[in-house]
Amino acid sequence: MAPLQLGSRGERAAYDELLKAMSETPRYATLRDYLRVIRTQRWLILGITAVFAAAAFTYCMLQTPKYTSETKLSFREVGQDLDLLGRESVPELAPDQRASINADQVKQRDVAARVQKALGTDLSVEELQGAIQTDVSSRTSLVVLKAEDTDAEFAAQLANAYADQVVAADTKEVRNRLDQVIKPLEQELRGSPSDPGDAFRQTVTEQQIAQLRTLREIAEPVQITTRAEVPESPSSPDTLRTTALGFVVGLALALVTAFLRDSLDRRLRQSDDVQSELHLPVVGRVPETALGDPGFAANGNVDPDKIEPHLEAFRMLRTNLEFLQADSPIRTVLITSGLPEEGKSTVAMALAGAAAVAGKQVLLVECDLRRPSFAERLGVKREPGLTDYLVGRARPADILQVVDLMSPVSPNGGGRKADEVESAKMVCIAAGSQAPLPAELLGSERFEHFLDKVSKVYDLVVLDSSPILPVVDSLELVPQVDGMLVCVRLSRTTRQEARAAHEALSRVPGRPTGVVVTGVRPGEDSYGYYYGAYSSDS
Repeated sequence: MAPLQLGSRGERAAYDELLKAMSETPRYATLRDYLRVIRTQRWLILGITAVFAAAAFTYCMLQTPKYTSETKLSFREVGQDLDLLGRESVPELAPDQRASINADQVKQRDVAARVQKALGTDLSVEELQGAIQTDVSSRTSLVVLKAEDTDAEFAAQLANAYADQVVAADTKEVRNRLDQVIKPLEQELRGSPSDPGDAFRQTVTEQQIAQLRTLREIAEPVQITTRAEVPESPSSPDTLRTTALGFVVGLALALVTAFLRDSLDRRLRQSDDVQSELHLPVVGRVPETALGDPGFAANGNVDPDKIEPHLEAFRMLRTNLEFLQADSPIRTVLITSGLPEEGKSTVAMALAGAAAVAGKQVLLVECDLRRPSFAERLGVKREPGLTDYLVGRARPADILQVVDLMSPVSPNGGGRKADEVESAKMVCIAAGSQAPLPAELLGSERFEHFLDKVSKVYDLVVLDSSPILPVVDSLELVPQVDGMLVCVRLSRTTRQEARAAHEALSRVPGRPTGVVVTGVRPGEDSYGYYYGAYSSDS
């Protein structure tokens, strides 16, 4: 994998323009952007979805089961039978219209009152009306009566009672209507004179009366096509359907919440985000699991097996540093960050160790005089150190400490790499005694003279300095080094902090600068997948 080269000023300006264009692209421009949000917010999405599904399931469990039983009624008009009279009858309605009208009549109060009396129930008329539902089948024009109750047997009884009362009420109404027709015909027949000429008309009237009486007895304006049966299982709550609905609603709300949270989250999540904010090339990526380790230091508290997964990341960082400046090699490099806890000391130790293991003469200098960590992590003495030399209390030979390095084997266990040597060592200078004015010491002429001398002796001098936002120590060192690496930790550093760091760096003399992305977790940054893929090409 070829490292990024930015030699000329024109190339750097073009790169800045490219990064500026990248920063202006929409936040969710590709499918990968959406999948990234789902991946990073997966626990939030799963949690909200599970809560809604569990709430829906619990709601169903707390509900009293209800049973639904239904019966179907068929209504027909007997108006066409009245045509026997030779008189005008009520105009025929379409089947669906007739069914809709009769469905509304089923729920009338007088029908519910008769059902109450027939069942002898303690339920009120209003409760009985609320327990029955009517529906019209669009395909068959049948009126469907649905009765719902917590008792399955009573639900069936209620549906059948309603059907029976509707049949009885409509039959009675039809018979009353026929009686109203028969009565005037009988009066007409009784009042007719016994004139032989009217015998034919009297015979016709008698036939009509006989037919109407027969119709009155056999009239069935309503037929029960299907009687209600006792249901075997409850109709509500529908646990499966309600839980599925809760799952869908929860998932939708979870996705909205995840994208809202991501849009409001100002932390840098990917290397692309780091580039767009700092406008600097990314020269290395350090896994989250490597933070806090002393690199290759054998006298530090580190497990050799723990180095292997991180080896490729450190080697790539070492190689990319060599090409950060194309005109001449970088012999002095400053390692810093915007804020503490971004992995700068880990990067400094790992970079120095990787270069030393590759056969270079390396000097690692602890310039973070406010929060030193080399003594604990590398297993070296803190005093005498850099501050003691700068104030004249120690000689160069007094502050130099040798750190033995482990030479990791190849990932497949097939022996050592060609650029790794046995018994590698590097030289380290710890911070030294506590100093009252760290920035003044680092910006002093004595430190500048010190750095000039060691850069001629060692192939690479790595300076682990303080963060640039809280203090000015690192800014004092920038003019004195050949290059600089800024560490940015994913999922911790915010966009505002990255911009502030970029603004602070813009006020000092320009130096070849790269970014080391730290805290990379599996699947969090897509570039992490390439460590293993290019292990044989580096």
